[in-house]
Amino acid sequence: MSSFALTPKLGSRISDSDGFLGTVLYIGPVASAKNQSEVYAGIEWDDDTRGKHDGSVISRADKSIVRHFKCESSSATAGSFVKSSKLNLGIDFCTTLAERYVTVDAPLLAPGNKFEGCVAMTKKGRSKQIEFYGEKKIREYQQVDKITKVALRGAGVSHAGDDTERISEYAGHLTEVDLQGNMLHEWEEVGKIINQLGSLEMLHLNANRLGNPTPLPKSFQDSISLTGGYKNLKRLVLNSTNMSSWTPLGGFTSVFPNLEELYVASNDFSDILTSTSSTSLKATGFPCLRLLDVSGCKLTSWSQVKCFSDLPKLESLVMNENDVEGIEKVEGEEFKNLMVLQISGNKMKSWEGVDNLNSFKKLKNLRFGNSPITAVMGGSEARAVIIARVSAVNYLNGSPVTSKERLEAEKMYVRRVARELTMAQSTVGDENTTPNDEKNDEKKREVIARHPMFEELAKKHAASMMPVGEGGGGASSLSNDTINVTIHSMAAASCTVEPMSKRLPSSLGIGRLKQMCKRAFKLDIDLQILQFKADKDSMLQPLDDDNNSLGYFGVCDGAQIFMNEIDVKAKAREAEIKRKQEEEAKERMIEQEEGAKMMTKAQQMQIDKEREGVKAATKR
Repeated sequence: MSSFALTPKLGSRISDSDGFLGTVLYIGPVASAKNQSEVYAGIEWDDDTRGKHDGSVISRADKSIVRHFKCESSSATAGSFVKSSKLNLGIDFCTTLAERYVTVDAPLLAPGNKFEGCVAMTKKGRSKQIEFYGEKKIREYQQVDKITKVALRGAGVSHAGDDTERISEYAGHLTEVDLQGNMLHEWEEVGKIINQLGSLEMLHLNANRLGNPTPLPKSFQDSISLTGGYKNLKRLVLNSTNMSSWTPLGGFTSVFPNLEELYVASNDFSDILTSTSSTSLKATGFPCLRLLDVSGCKLTSWSQVKCFSDLPKLESLVMNENDVEGIEKVEGEEFKNLMVLQISGNKMKSWEGVDNLNSFKKLKNLRFGNSPITAVMGGSEARAVIIARVSAVNYLNGSPVTSKERLEAEKMYVRRVARELTMAQSTVGDENTTPNDEKNDEKKREVIARHPMFEELAKKHAASMMPVGEGGGGASSLSNDTINVTIHSMAAASCTVEPMSKRLPSSLGIGRLKQMCKRAFKLDIDLQILQFKADKDSMLQPLDDDNNSLGYFGVCDGAQIFMNEIDVKAKAREAEIKRKQEEEAKERMIEQEEGAKMMTKAQQMQIDKEREGVKAATKR
């Protein structure tokens, strides 16, 4: 083992005997310790319930509060003081590789397919030799010399080691290395490792607390000057690596000149607008990048997202779980090659942003969900509306958009907007005793402005839908259609009953549909779960709101509706589990509050003591 890991230093990653990971934020004596000369390491644990305090202690000498370090977490139990001798400070890359894999000449565990000295007792009390077949075949996947991909996840790797040339001799042929969840905390050590991996194409460093690569590590600079950077590296995964600025990544363009996939999710790039220069993301930056993942990076506006718009070859942008509230139309060459956009879990406030996706010239694959504008909808309804609003999308949320699904979604959307037009114009009529064409036209323009695809889709499907009548572009006639559905019972007591075929108005409420099912299949409404499939290839979608209609959920002509029975016992078990979880959470909260109160009380005592000292000094 390298001498690198013999003593901790500030910023070092450590683990304890139970495998919990933490970061060293302080090294020195502790005010609350019996032996004031003894040196401790102040640790902030990744699991913020692991510790006993927040980096501050009550002095043994005068009962004052002494803060030795400050935790990033707001938890009152994220910190601990631990003797260095009790800490695991990690091991070097080659040692870990040797422990996980074997060399070509490593002896077999079971030569001749038998474990020597290992027997099992039979039912008759006889001993039987334990045999192991296929070890040679398995060894082919364990020998570093014969494989090109290795996974060293959570293996405790903290540094390259003193003899870095050994890495080249032992693992220089590897094309993919996965170091997720290790104890690396210095980019310099990362550079020392990959400097010796000349064939490396994919590197996974997620969940290593590396922080910002500033200044650019010497090992990276050496690579640039000697070989022009790591030219073979195509995929770099840096999710959850504790980066707090986009600026340092600009230096990676020369370090990884041929990079095609960059994953930097769950970092903090909220400074991207202020830190991005006018040229840092133009054609000279990341010229080969095809995929960028900035999920959970605290982005709040589309202006920040536009900083990536001039990446010349960008095809996939993943930006789930941010706080972006809208999508703007692209202009000119912005996102000119973008085909895949994942934007689930953002805070979209209006459908205008979804409509603006039609301006993306090559967009074919979209992931969109968990957003305020879809929160009030059923899953199938939201899917249908998005399909209708974005004309070129072929895949939505991982599922292909079939021609039949698009047809039904667009028709449903036209009917819905037509009803909205009718309602808007009838409202104008109620407010005026005489017809007001100007206000009617104004209301119509407002509705159509909110639905820019409506007129195009209405013309597209005019021949296959009901004839257009008078008033509001035929809105009333479009909204009064009916659909043919088949209803099946999947409940145990009635699953043998013949399915019933019905022609129903799309405006029929789910509550009334449940009443029909109760009469036909003799199952109480409270015990019913309704789902439907648009066709045999579609996924089951829930009909989970009694106050909405079939049309609301996008139930189309020819759909199959299925009635299932609620498992009352399972529901009761779920409720009990939820109750226990809530009680445990409440108990933890009470414990934390009590701990905070004790700390506050101690702080107040310290303040009072200081005030008394000031008063005494004043009197003197």
